[in-house]
Amino acid sequence: RLWRLGEEAKAVTLGLIARHRIDCDWRLGLIESVHKPRLVASERAYVDKLRDDYGYGAVEWLDREAVTAAIGTDVYHGGRLDNGAGHLDPLKFARGLARAAAKAGARIYEGSRATRVAKSGRWTVTTDKGSVTADIVVLAGNGYLDGIDDETEAHVMPIDNYILATVPIGAGRPGGLIPSGAAVSDTRFVVYYFRPTADGRLVFGGGESYARNERTDIAEFVTRHLLTVYPHLKGTKVDYAWGGRLAITLHRLPYIRRQRPGVYAAAGYSGQGVALAPFAGKLIADAIGGDVARFDVFAGLPCPAFPGGRLLRYPALVAGMSWYALRDRL
Repeated sequence: RLWRLGEEAKAVTLGLIARHRIDCDWRLGLIESVHKPRLVASERAYVDKLRDDYGYGAVEWLDREAVTAAIGTDVYHGGRLDNGAGHLDPLKFARGLARAAAKAGARIYEGSRATRVAKSGRWTVTTDKGSVTADIVVLAGNGYLDGIDDETEAHVMPIDNYILATVPIGAGRPGGLIPSGAAVSDTRFVVYYFRPTADGRLVFGGGESYARNERTDIAEFVTRHLLTVYPHLKGTKVDYAWGGRLAITLHRLPYIRRQRPGVYAAAGYSGQGVALAPFAGKLIADAIGGDVARFDVFAGLPCPAFPGGRLLRYPALVAGMSWYALRDRL
């Protein structure tokens, strides 16, 4: 059932793009590349499982020669090409959703950080510039919910992540890197992910940070990881570099709950939020309207709290993620 809901999440995203005519550079194709030889057998078996157990025929295995040709580097040992998945420009997508919401009557306030949610008759959301009262509150800030709700915060951990965009280098075009135009991620626990843009740049993300302070060396930091995949890009100019906060859960499934009457939470998409966040919004909207069937599937999934309580859960995460990062290199 979770598989079917995952497929529905993709359909919801594509439906939003089509219905609201959002120009966000949608392209088909996602390659999951294998970074260690020891993982080849299990990843290849997963392709067979998707076909045999789920009837998913859009996926195919790429051997080392094929994945090298597909990505433009020989550092990977195989890969899984999914022609039922794809990628888009998330900023253009978000702006398109905002325009559609505003057209439907929603009010969008920027630069108004929520600091507190409390009940006094109706719910009151206090911000640093005022307050809003409502019968129903949806906590949808993902990695930006610090101090808002203890229950959500216990189950969802913010992670800082960084990305760069090169100058146009012909990526996603014949003769360039990733000529098919697919997006790529790999099997590292601390994952690398990259894709060509519509104007031929390479956007590359990797090297999460747990320092809880803004980096001033983002381009240099991410370039070190980029060069482990594409060493021949040394010296390539970086036009843009930026960072942001995502959120993870211990089991990597989204945290979707009704925390108390009138308060819903959706967070912890663990890197899959482009498809899962809009879908979570639909599930919550349906639940508010009385259709709780699909919402209850996610709400019923056990989601363990991060160990260590308020004081120690973040140091525990840093220790655990450091171990997984080391394992990625072994």
